[in-house]
Amino acid sequence: MLPVFRPGELALARPGPLRPGDCAVYSYRGRTLLHRVIKVSSDGAWLADDAGRLAPHLVPWADIKGRALGGPLSRGLAGRIYSSLRRRLSFLINA
Repeated sequence: MLPVFRPGELALARPGPLRPGDCAVYSYRGRTLLHRVIKVSSDGAWLADDAGRLAPHLVPWADIKGRALGGPLSRGLAGRIYSSLRRRLSFLINA
């Protein structure tokens, strides 16, 4: 299983509501990052990587630029399923 977005690739972001399974673009310590939305709350979105290396973390709404535009694996139910499978199989991928 490959990453949906690879390091160095250009990703476009569209402002608007996020839902679990979407890929979100956000600012963190002067960097622009892209990770999967695990869940949303009134305070912001909980984000993590698909590979399971990064623990879920809360990103305030003010730091989120929007939803990454991409193929079907970058959003919604398909994204949630892909992310779940990738996290469960990460020990094989990262070996």
